[in-house]
Amino acid sequence: MTWRVPALAAPAVASWLFAWWLTGDDGYQSPKGDLFPWVTEIHHVFIERATRWGGDAGDLVPGLVLGNTDSVSESLAEAMRVTSLTHLMAVSGANCAIVVGIAFGIAAICGAPLIVRVISGLIALGAFVLMVGPEPSVIRSSLMAAIGLGVLVWGRPVAGLSALCAAVIVSLIIDPSLSHSMGFALSVSATLGLLVLARPLATSLTRWIPSGVSVLVAIPLSAAIACQPLILVFSPSLPTYGIVANILAEPFVPIATITGLLSILASPLPALSDGLLAVSSLCAGIVAAIARFCAALPMARVPWPPGTAGIALSAVVSVGIVLAVTTRFRVAGLSAAVLAATIGLSSTVGAGRFAWVTAPDDWTWAQCDVGQGDAVIVRDGDMVAVFDTGRTETPMRECLATLGIGRIDLLVLTHFDADHAGGYRAVLGRVGTVLHGPTDGVEDEDILRNFVENGTELVPVQRGASGRLGRLEWRVLWPSTTEPREPGNPSSVTLMVTPGQGCDNTCLSGLNLGDLPAVEQRRLLALGGIVPVDIVKVSHHGSRDQEPELYRRVRAPVALIGVGGDNEYGHPTVKILDVLAGTGSTVLRSDINGIVLVSRSQAGELRVWRERQSEPRFTLKAEE
Repeated sequence: MTWRVPALAAPAVASWLFAWWLTGDDGYQSPKGDLFPWVTEIHHVFIERATRWGGDAGDLVPGLVLGNTDSVSESLAEAMRVTSLTHLMAVSGANCAIVVGIAFGIAAICGAPLIVRVISGLIALGAFVLMVGPEPSVIRSSLMAAIGLGVLVWGRPVAGLSALCAAVIVSLIIDPSLSHSMGFALSVSATLGLLVLARPLATSLTRWIPSGVSVLVAIPLSAAIACQPLILVFSPSLPTYGIVANILAEPFVPIATITGLLSILASPLPALSDGLLAVSSLCAGIVAAIARFCAALPMARVPWPPGTAGIALSAVVSVGIVLAVTTRFRVAGLSAAVLAATIGLSSTVGAGRFAWVTAPDDWTWAQCDVGQGDAVIVRDGDMVAVFDTGRTETPMRECLATLGIGRIDLLVLTHFDADHAGGYRAVLGRVGTVLHGPTDGVEDEDILRNFVENGTELVPVQRGASGRLGRLEWRVLWPSTTEPREPGNPSSVTLMVTPGQGCDNTCLSGLNLGDLPAVEQRRLLALGGIVPVDIVKVSHHGSRDQEPELYRRVRAPVALIGVGGDNEYGHPTVKILDVLAGTGSTVLRSDINGIVLVSRSQAGELRVWRERQSEPRFTLKAEE
């Protein structure tokens, strides 16, 4: 099979480059959502009705039907990303085809001539675009649908690639800033992959699987191949079960979309509208369950090199597959794809396997790499304590699996912000006791209720609370009954771990500060109890809001900072890094070092192991 480049390809690329240059200073300017107040009201009412069903089903319905993800929880959004199902929450060509098809079909049933059917389809398409809003994917898909309807009237066939190029050119004429929109780029790439790869891939796959199954596999696979280099900009990993998840979810998405749209149209008839919404919610719930199930499977993500190198390697893989499937350069394309994939995987999976061969078994403190969030583990023998769970389930679950953590005796939720408690579902059903501070609303209470329903004991704590973890002793230093603070960062549960009876030189002390701000750090100093420790978990991911005297008083040889790479907050700041350098602390960051393990030998040597090495491993001498 030979892939013919359409005549409009060059103008489309030139238009994109010109639009990029034209809007380079401002970047993508998202359209205002309040251009039509009645559209905003439709979204608001539909979301309110959908969320009454509760759980993931109610949250996901507006995303599948209208592309509105306002009610989708962070954990569900992460599961959708990990399983390559995020595209279902953006209005695509499938949504437009459904709307146009319904209008076109009704007009045909009524015996209307072709021109009337086309006009009906265009009117329905225009109303749908107004309803969902002029998002990048909507603009691209609706323009392609309109071009398709125009072709019917013209009576001459137009190739899909030509229609795509025409849609790109018109879109960029209407809004040049779309050249900077990642949503628009992903939409175009996915469509390009479907047009170029889906049919030849399906044909190739029929050698090993039935033709019907080959089509189901080829559709998501072709879109994934085209989009993966762009997706790596957000997350340097490959979805292991993305194709399987898409195949399982695909039958339920059209049903959810159609019944959801009909539910909106049937709003004047409440009984019918609610019945249709029930069907839509049921299908959405199944899609959400598929996403969560696949995201929870072992090795749900395969690491890939970050940055420009990773994107370039992925692009070589994608281009190589295209050449191998659609041109006569099969051997060259396949060879290039295999070579790039081998380099990418060997530098991440291979290097990671090699690094873990040297990981110590006797670690007692660990910091997980959960992105812009916190998750620290303390272990003594068979007893395990976990401080916070990060923002989402998948990285937390992966860290626990990597470290071989099953049962968790003590979970400390320092506070309920998403970057500290959002990944709590990863530990549900295996936690004995949860220590927590004050809650702030229904969402916080829901988290605690879920733990109770899974057999966990809840213990609200304040200054003075204490207990044991194996040979270690823990003591809560904050919040204080004498210093009441609002929930959240100011009331972060601050807990100190110290060697207890029966400890030897291998026991490590530490202080976890949660997200405690500088004002509260100063009050903590005034209350007393701050002593030197081996490890300090730096407050608030290394923000500027710190009290230097606290860190000078602690004098910890090791400072742990849970932080996401290239985060928008600028964490950790130069201010706190300078403070830690002044106290002699060695900073270990999750964005640079990945998982960190800390232990101490019987001889008193403090050992640090890092999953990713930015400098050689080191050994710190114990303080005299």
